[in-house]
Amino acid sequence: MARDLIQALNIDAVIMGVIASAYFYFYSGMQPVVGFLTDSKGPRKVMALFFLVSAIGTFIFSMAPNAITAILGRILIGAGLAGVFVPALKIFSRWFPADRFASLTGFMITIGGLGGIAASAPLSYLVVLLGWRGSLAAIGTFSLIMAVLAWIILRDTPEEKGWPAVVAEADSPAGIIEEKSLKEKLAILFGNLNFCLICLAVFLLWGAALSFQGLWAFPYLMDVFGVDKVKAGWLFIAWPLGFGIGGLAIGFFSDRFHLNRKNTLLAGLAINIGQWLFLIFFNNREYMLITVPLFFLFGLVGGGSLPLCFSITRDLFPFQLMGAATGFMNCASFLSSTIYMPFTGFLLKTVSQAPAVSYSFAAYRMLFIVFILSYAGAFIAILLLKNRKDLVKS
Repeated sequence: MARDLIQALNIDAVIMGVIASAYFYFYSGMQPVVGFLTDSKGPRKVMALFFLVSAIGTFIFSMAPNAITAILGRILIGAGLAGVFVPALKIFSRWFPADRFASLTGFMITIGGLGGIAASAPLSYLVVLLGWRGSLAAIGTFSLIMAVLAWIILRDTPEEKGWPAVVAEADSPAGIIEEKSLKEKLAILFGNLNFCLICLAVFLLWGAALSFQGLWAFPYLMDVFGVDKVKAGWLFIAWPLGFGIGGLAIGFFSDRFHLNRKNTLLAGLAINIGQWLFLIFFNNREYMLITVPLFFLFGLVGGGSLPLCFSITRDLFPFQLMGAATGFMNCASFLSSTIYMPFTGFLLKTVSQAPAVSYSFAAYRMLFIVFILSYAGAFIAILLLKNRKDLVKS
């Protein structure tokens, strides 16, 4: 609906970019806040409230008469939807045993991937049917329904329904953690070397992956292999497909066969580093179809790495700090994209001598070198993880 927005709000592409990016900045920035609220107020209250904020933001966006109002709506949507994923992980940790956490996280990541697919062709048909304002109003109504359902159905723990606890409390008593100040809680989180290494690995991995997936994959296929946008879309669809399968499959196999999480992450990163090396030399049209399995593996490793990282993080801290820990880790992935995206754009523009609408293969090759270094940094961070019991099996 980008073109519809530009025409209806009488804005240019730069303002359109500001409207689009407002979501990601506030989604990322709210993650730590959501984490602490989830720990202190409970995931049910947080999810219901933030779905409501998202609904309000969507309604404001749907009625926006100008760019300022649209940006406000996007801010509320981003801030609101920030309160969904982390509370869900907290609920998983209390309602299911530890050996099912990676599977559940992977399943949720896969559902998120399906949501991404729904935002393409199905949303296009909805916009044709209802217009962009009507489509946003329908989405806002759905968010409002989700807020009501979250409040009515969700419970933070089985005990709230009078059922026995599924998992035991963490080693640290709840009172000891809850009585600590915010500064003391932050010291516990970032005083844990394993947690810092996981956040660093996520930052380096997803900064590279999201900048390529979200910005440069289509231009790369079109500039290097000379395909049109439609064919580039069919080639690139292997990436989100692999992402959806990876989240579900690797999470399931990790729990089912008690895979070593650290070694599984290292193996996936090593494969991806090799793939970036291959792409450095693929500058002829004859290599075009080889990008399909490479993109699938990028998505597979990306989708599979998330449940493993969240599972490791889950076991590093007591339940009372899990929301904050996963919130900061989730923030690292989105924060990195806000840094990598403009940096990679500057790199392409600097290296390439081609017009601004296209870039040379030499520019993309430099981009891949940066990605190799970034993935290598993530590999080293995972390699340095302390070999604790919780890293060995789920």
